[in-house]
Amino acid sequence: MEGNRKHLLDRFQRHLEERYQAWCDRHGVQKSDDHLVTFLIDQDLIPSIQIQRYAILNEFDKMSQAPEFHKTLTVNTLAHRFNISERTVWNILKNGGVRNVKQH
Repeated sequence: MEGNRKHLLDRFQRHLEERYQAWCDRHGVQKSDDHLVTFLIDQDLIPSIQIQRYAILNEFDKMSQAPEFHKTLTVNTLAHRFNISERTVWNILKNGGVRNVKQH
């Protein structure tokens, strides 16, 4: 079974590299980390909900380091910044592994 998984991952990587090179050629750009992420998103290999969750969790983490940090204000700010509801932000934080996040 492990051999099948390795073969699958190898084929996935080969196809990904080939298609990424073709995408770069078509768009006239050099391969780079930034372009790779754009390519992965364009190919729908990273679901938009994952992008949203990742952005919210990392922004919250960054903002929580500030001395004037306040959870509710931060959630309101993130909801406004990403044009989503406060409830969605709270749910992402609650289900995303952020510790000690309580609504108030």
